[in-house]
Amino acid sequence: MLPDDLADAAVPPSAYFDTAAAAPPVPEAVDAAVAYLRRTAVEGPYLPSLRREVYERIEQVRAAVAGFLHAQPEEIAFTRNGTESISLVARGIRWQPGDEVIVPDTEMLSNVAIWRMLEAEVGIRVVPFAAGADGMLDPERLGAAITPRTRLITFVALSNVTGATQPVAEICRIAAAAGVLTHVNAAQAIGMLPLGFSSWQADFVSACSRKGLRGIEGSGILAVRRHLVPDLVPALAGWWNATQEDGSIRLPDTARRFEAGSPNVPAILALGAAVEVAERLGIDTIHARVVELTGAAVRGIRSIPGAEVYGPSDENRLSIIPFNVAGVDPRELTDHLESRGIIIEAGHFMATPILTSYGISSMARASVHYFNTIDEIDRLVAEITAFAGKESA
Repeated sequence: MLPDDLADAAVPPSAYFDTAAAAPPVPEAVDAAVAYLRRTAVEGPYLPSLRREVYERIEQVRAAVAGFLHAQPEEIAFTRNGTESISLVARGIRWQPGDEVIVPDTEMLSNVAIWRMLEAEVGIRVVPFAAGADGMLDPERLGAAITPRTRLITFVALSNVTGATQPVAEICRIAAAAGVLTHVNAAQAIGMLPLGFSSWQADFVSACSRKGLRGIEGSGILAVRRHLVPDLVPALAGWWNATQEDGSIRLPDTARRFEAGSPNVPAILALGAAVEVAERLGIDTIHARVVELTGAAVRGIRSIPGAEVYGPSDENRLSIIPFNVAGVDPRELTDHLESRGIIIEAGHFMATPILTSYGISSMARASVHYFNTIDEIDRLVAEITAFAGKESA
């Protein structure tokens, strides 16, 4: 049975299995954004009392996000998305030619492109690292790849492609012991499982709010360890994160230094509401429910004749189930399911090297969250089975 608190949370009218792309935002997040916009339409956005109230609320949200990530408010920056958060880390570190960044083959484009650009621009060296055949990173092998030139290890906590949940804490511990920085891409993990600075010895955590956290689009988070903040160079500067004194530009020694220009107030307010909902439901409760649904979905899809599920062993998988069915075009399957009120996704998910390792160029992907139900999973499996039967007839 679905726990009462989770049952009360908003449930989409369709059977929605695409949280890995973006989840339906919780109504509280939408309400927070819309209420602010409606108020600005009536009162004007720069009514002095409204601005004071809004800026106070932004700092309250910063504190709430910090609490959610077991960080300090001074360690939290608001960004537009997870990709921007990764790029702020990459552009912020003062690199030297020959510095090494370990980038596993588990990563999608947003955690690859910026490092390759820096390789060409400033002469860092991107060091590939091969995951196991199941998509899992071996912490000991990763530790052995560290050299005296290694500055950073950057990796994803929960793969958008395979659903693999990596041993983040152990990887960060090994890196820290070697004096190496770690960046963890938590775009898929936030709102799905317990995480943060208290359990991860990470130096940087990036995330967006539109997936597991169920915020709205256009909202991201960057968490930076307090002692590292002053050493990072902001990629952008101007109003909001800079001041000018005697011809010199001064930046705050908090993570706000990474926020330049007008803040995206609606998205930040929505983020605050989404965090409140996740806190109310309880991240441990959410995680347990997603584990249950993931297992049911994997078992159901595997029962379909000709189906192949990719990725790690079941105990290392969360939410995301990539698969193909023999003789079935995954895009045609996705279109058919949409016509039946069931939403999944198909494609290469900006991770062609991973798909190549499976000998495929595209695949279907179902991803579950706490609002899904066993009945919806049964519908999904029945519709795929029926469509595959027609395709093979």
